[in-house]
Amino acid sequence: MSEKRIKFLFYKKYINKNLSKKIKPIITEKALFTNISNNYYTFIFPIYFNKNEISKYLQRVYRIKITKLHTNIYSKKKSNKRILKKTFSGIKFQQFKKAVFKVK
Repeated sequence: MSEKRIKFLFYKKYINKNLSKKIKPIITEKALFTNISNNYYTFIFPIYFNKNEISKYLQRVYRIKITKLHTNIYSKKKSNKRILKKTFSGIKFQQFKKAVFKVK
């Protein structure tokens, strides 16, 4: 199989799966403020998506044109759990990629 065919099957597989649970818009005050002022939007993607795949996915699903795209990888979160007057600290391994993009 050619490389283009493999990539097409990759996109088809992940678009048909329930990616709406993994890909979410971020709704915070900072994200909304930048959205209103500069047409920037923020989304959370799985870590295995690169910039080309993110832009192609957004163009196919939302039918928008992206002018700029920035990504950040977040890997660890600290968590504290309190049980019977004792605190237990640990690390949750939640890896995700935050994509900030500008719409034309």
